[in-house]
Amino acid sequence: MRPTRAAGPRRVLVIGNLTIDDVVRSDGTVRMASPGGNVVYAALAARLWNPATGIVTRRGDDLPAEILTTLERLDVDTSGVRTVDGPTIRNWVIYEDDGRRHWIYRTPAERSTEVAVRPDDIPSGRLGGAPVVHLAAMPLAAAAALVEHIRTEAPDALITLDTHEDWVGDPEAVLDLAARVDVFVPSREELAGVTGYDDPAEAAAGLRRRGVPAVVVKLGSDGALVDAEGLPGQARVAAYPADVADTTGAGDTFCGALAAALAAGLPLLDAVRRGAATAAWAIAEFGSLALAGLDADTAQRRFEALQPDHVPRASAPGSAAMPYDIDVMRREIDMIPEVIVQRLADPDGQSERIARILTERGIEHLFLVGCGDSYFAGLATALAFQRHTAISARAVHALDFARYQVRYLPERSAVICVSFSGKVGRTTEAATQARRFGHLSIALTNNQTGALAEAAELVLPIGVPTLGFSPGTSTYLGMVATLDDLALRWAAARGRDTTAARDALLAIPRLAEQTLRANAGSAEKAARSLAGQSWITFLGGGPNESSAKFGAAKLFEGPQVVGVSTNIEEWAHEEYFVSSAGTPVVMVAPSGASADRAAEILSELDFIGAFPIVVSDVAPRVPALHLPLAAAVPEEFSPLLAALPLSLLGFHLAETLGKKSYNFPSEAAKTEHYDTIHRIVIGEPA
Repeated sequence: MRPTRAAGPRRVLVIGNLTIDDVVRSDGTVRMASPGGNVVYAALAARLWNPATGIVTRRGDDLPAEILTTLERLDVDTSGVRTVDGPTIRNWVIYEDDGRRHWIYRTPAERSTEVAVRPDDIPSGRLGGAPVVHLAAMPLAAAAALVEHIRTEAPDALITLDTHEDWVGDPEAVLDLAARVDVFVPSREELAGVTGYDDPAEAAAGLRRRGVPAVVVKLGSDGALVDAEGLPGQARVAAYPADVADTTGAGDTFCGALAAALAAGLPLLDAVRRGAATAAWAIAEFGSLALAGLDADTAQRRFEALQPDHVPRASAPGSAAMPYDIDVMRREIDMIPEVIVQRLADPDGQSERIARILTERGIEHLFLVGCGDSYFAGLATALAFQRHTAISARAVHALDFARYQVRYLPERSAVICVSFSGKVGRTTEAATQARRFGHLSIALTNNQTGALAEAAELVLPIGVPTLGFSPGTSTYLGMVATLDDLALRWAAARGRDTTAARDALLAIPRLAEQTLRANAGSAEKAARSLAGQSWITFLGGGPNESSAKFGAAKLFEGPQVVGVSTNIEEWAHEEYFVSSAGTPVVMVAPSGASADRAAEILSELDFIGAFPIVVSDVAPRVPALHLPLAAAVPEEFSPLLAALPLSLLGFHLAETLGKKSYNFPSEAAKTEHYDTIHRIVIGEPA
C-alpha cells in the first residue's frame, strides 16, 4: 500500500516502551516518578487525530497506577499493556540551562531488552481490520520480530517505524527492516548514523533506492523531509512556531500524530504537517503529558489556524493567524458558552469527587488562592460557596496566603489553589505551605503534571481548550464555572437543597450566548470611544469586584492601556479626586446587593461629566453607554456573564489600537517575565 494515498479510517496501534522518569530541571526543581516512555508521547499525540488509539507495551510491577489511569481518561486503550515481573525502566533525566538533557539509567542496561515488546504481547484481534501500527524506538531485534509478526498476521496493516540510537551498529539490518515497513521515520542524527553521512536528502534518496516505500526524516527545528512513492520529488515540511520548554519526546509526538493522521485517511504530506504541528504544541510544556489538556476539536482548530491560507475572522484578507494574533482572543470568547457547558457537566466526575472529600473531612473554612485571573476567579465565587454551602469562604492572593496567613488558619480549613497553567510560583508555594501546616490543599489547574499539581494533595482538572496565546477569557470563565459547580455539588453533599441554584447555573450558557450577541456592536462602540484614553477605571462590588479587576487586566494584556480597578464605594473616597469631565469609568453593576449604591455613584459620575460605561442587566437611568447582560441571574453567578462584555471590550480595544496579545518587546523579555512568575521559592511565613 502506498502511504501517500488515503488509508483510513483505521485503528492506530502504538507499540513501544513505558518508563518512570525522575526529572531534575535546571533550576533545581525535582519531579520524581514522572510518566515517560515513547508510547505515552506517541499515544497522546495520536488520539488528537484518530479516536481509535491503543497501546501495546510492557510495564514493570512498580509502575504508578495513575499513569495508565491518565491514558485511559484520555480515551487511549490500555488493554494491550502487559505486566512483567521486576521494575519498570527508570531514568534520571537532567536538564541544563541551555536545553541539553542527560539520561542516567537507574535500572540495569539489559532491562531495556527484557521489557521490549514481543509479538505475543499483541492482544488477539488487535491486528484485525488492517490497522496503522507505529513501532516506536526499541531494540532492533525486537522491532524486526514485530514487523515479521505484523506482516504475517495482518499483511494489509500499514506500519510506521521510528529509529533507536543503538541501531547505528548494524546499518544493513536497519535498511532491510526499513524496506519492510510502509513509512520509515528516522531522525536526522540516527539516519546519519545508519548511512554514514549527514545529508538528509541524499540519505533519503538512497533509502528509496534500497526499496523503502516512504521516508520521513525528522529535522527538529527545520521541520521534516519527505521522499515517497507517489510524490513528484522530495518535499520539505516546515516546522511550526513554538515556544520551546522541553524537546523531550518531540520525535515520538511527531510519529504518533503522523500515524494517526494516516489512519484517519489523510495523504502522507498532510499527515506529516499534523505531526509537525503536534510536536510544536508538545514542546511548549514540560513532561510527557503536555498534550493531555488538548482535545481533538481544539487540535483541528489550532492546526487550521496555522495554515497559510487560513483567514481569521477579524484579520485582513490574505493575513494568517500568528501565535500572538489578537484574533485568538476573539475566537476563544466565542467558545465560552460551550466551555461553561462542559465545566458544569463535571466530566469524569472530578468535582463530585472533591465535593465528597470536602464533606467527609468536615471542612468549614475555604480559602480560594491564586494570582491574576486565578485570584479573580476566587473573588468571583466566594459568595457562591458562602450562600450555598454555609461554610466560610474567602479569596486571598497567593502571596499573602503563603507569606502572611497560612500560619493562622482555623482548623478544618481547605485551600483551593487556582492556576490554569499549573506553573505559577506563588500559587505552588501556597499549596506547599498549606500542606506544611496540615491543611487540605486542592490544585484547580489545566496542567495535571505541573508543579502546582505535584505540590497539592488533590487535583481538580479544568480541561479548557486554548487556541493560542491570548489574554485569558474562556480559561478564566472555565475556572469560575468549575468553582461555582463545585460549590453546588459540595452544598448538595452537605444535605442542602440546590435545585433552584442548579437550574439557574445550568441556564448560564444560554444566557451567555444572549449576552455575547447583545454586546456585539456596543462593545466595539465602547472600544472606539476609549481608544484615545490614557487610563480607564473599572468599578465593581461583591463578587463583581472580580469583574472590575478582570476588565482592567484585559487592558494590560492586549491593548496595553492602563486599567485601574477599585470597589464601587472606594471610588467615592479616592479616585473621585482625579476624575472629571470625560474621565472614562466602567461600572460593573448587575442586579444584587450593591446595585443601589452603584446607582448613586453613577449619578455622581453624571454630575461631574465623566464618561460612564455600565455593565448591567438593568439599563442606566442617566446618560451612559450600556453593555447589557442577560437578566434573572442570581448575583453569586453573575460574574459568569459580567466578564463577557469586558472580554469583548478588551479585544476590540486591542484590535482598534493595532495591538497583539501581550506585546512582549523581545523573546528575552518574555523569557525573563515568565521565569519570574514561575519561579518557586518557599518562604517562611510571618
